[in-house]
Amino acid sequence: MFNEIKNFPIQISDAINDTKDLSIDLDKIHRVVIMGMGGSAIAGSIMKDISPHLEIIVERNYFPNAIIDEHTLLIISSYSGNTEETLSYYRHASSFTKNIFGITSGGELLKSLKKDSHDFHILPAGYPPRSILGYTLAVLIKLLDEDEILELINIELLQEYSNKFSLEGSEAFALAKKTHSTFPVIISEEDLSSIGYRLKCQLNENSKMLSYNVTLPEMNHNDIVGWENKLIDKSFFSLVWIDITWPQNVKRMNITNEILKHKTSSNHHIQIPSKLKNDLSGLFYLLNYLDWFSYWCGHLNSVDIDAVESIDILKKELA
Repeated sequence: MFNEIKNFPIQISDAINDTKDLSIDLDKIHRVVIMGMGGSAIAGSIMKDISPHLEIIVERNYFPNAIIDEHTLLIISSYSGNTEETLSYYRHASSFTKNIFGITSGGELLKSLKKDSHDFHILPAGYPPRSILGYTLAVLIKLLDEDEILELINIELLQEYSNKFSLEGSEAFALAKKTHSTFPVIISEEDLSSIGYRLKCQLNENSKMLSYNVTLPEMNHNDIVGWENKLIDKSFFSLVWIDITWPQNVKRMNITNEILKHKTSSNHHIQIPSKLKNDLSGLFYLLNYLDWFSYWCGHLNSVDIDAVESIDILKKELA
């Protein structure tokens, strides 16, 4: 996992080069439904956050809940191509639209896409699905004709930061030292909710830690009251704030930290550097920083960062 995280910016660059000729006719498309599970779905959630002008629905299920018709582009994403839920969804949804595009490295999904004459993009094989986010996200950006987003990404600067975060003693490592033995509560603003969810999942899988993510200001209308429980052990929880910028939300963050200071072991605010604030490089910076944070938490917890034993057991029992 170390090399995959370190080379996250290279993934983006490689995907840009590999998708130069990738295009799809969007003239009659009114909505986009992206279906995937786990690491294959998160790129869709991020795409939805960074493209609010597009109607994007992300589904994680055995069958469609969204409206799918002749004006829907259905993007089916499964890294292995053998994900049970994804194959089921494809079978159910393929009768509703002919506008289907697949993103996979192979497996049964690729066979079905070929048999049904649907377009697809083949991902590089041999990676944990969660580690190839940079590539998958760049493919989605290109596919949905958002090329200007890719042009705004400063690959060179992102690689400089990734190299720094790969070192023990880095900012990401220091944050991990303070939080790796806690239950991190991740708080972002609504437009970065997918980033908060990504961190939650990375802490689950890479670090073998429980965590959950919420958004601000919503958490001030419910979650904050739950902390009044007198049985809460403050040494067990930490707060991780992700780039809170809206002025009133900054006030809320500071007040919330004050209210919860006796209920949590620590609080931390991860911010995008000012030199990356004005373009989407900042979002990719956060993704890479948080991946490193989860990596170092796993390292400090002395776990096998690549392994997902419980998922493997579950798949075996379901087979």
